[in-house]
Amino acid sequence: MIVEDSAPPGVLIVGRLARGTAGEARRVVHVFGLDVAGSTSELVRTKCGEALSRAQVEWLAPGAGMPCEPCLGLTGGERARSPRRELGV
Repeated sequence: MIVEDSAPPGVLIVGRLARGTAGEARRVVHVFGLDVAGSTSELVRTKCGEALSRAQVEWLAPGAGMPCEPCLGLTGGERARSPRRELGV
């Protein structure tokens, strides 16, 4: 488990609306900054800008569930590269 105070900058966590709080189509896995874990606010904001009730968020291990595509696009990760370009093909 990562303790917020000891985590390097830019650590991300993932979560989705818990079962029974929304229809399955809305239960995509959103990306959050680690700072939301320590926040005392009732609402937590996703990378894509959606505000979710903290009480309704199910925190997950990375790789679980269907990802929110806008959140993934806004994580600031390295762009995918074509292996053919790296080989000079």
